[in-house]
Amino acid sequence: MYYIGRDVHRKTIRYCVEDVSGQVHRGQIGATRRELDAWMKTLPQPWTVAMEAPIFTGWIYDHLLPHAHQVQVAHPLRLRAIAAAKKKKKNDWIDVGKIADCLRCDFLPECHMASTPIRDRRGTLGRPPPAGAPDGADE
Repeated sequence: MYYIGRDVHRKTIRYCVEDVSGQVHRGQIGATRRELDAWMKTLPQPWTVAMEAPIFTGWIYDHLLPHAHQVQVAHPLRLRAIAAAKKKKKNDWIDVGKIADCLRCDFLPECHMASTPIRDRRGTLGRPPPAGAPDGADE
């Protein structure tokens, strides 16, 4: 099994791939469906992935779900508490490593990911996006 931690931004995704022994490979790809598809073709099988829950996680979650053994979304505040306990600086590369470590050790603080129909319904009902939500992030 390969464990992947991801830090998702509007235009880029940083990742860390760990095997069961903890060997690490890090990288960065663009946050588009095309680049995700190309990246997934390079991954060893089977793999499970976890990412922090930014505003625009939904489309990435849905896109990865059919290909991954498992897709998990980490609770951002609880994940920050784990990182703070280690007293290290916080940056994207450290974040993806911590997410992959937590996933590999079955210690990931998960948050609930609403189903696609529920997320679509929320959009239809006109629920305003959180402050700072990017326009067209799921395209």
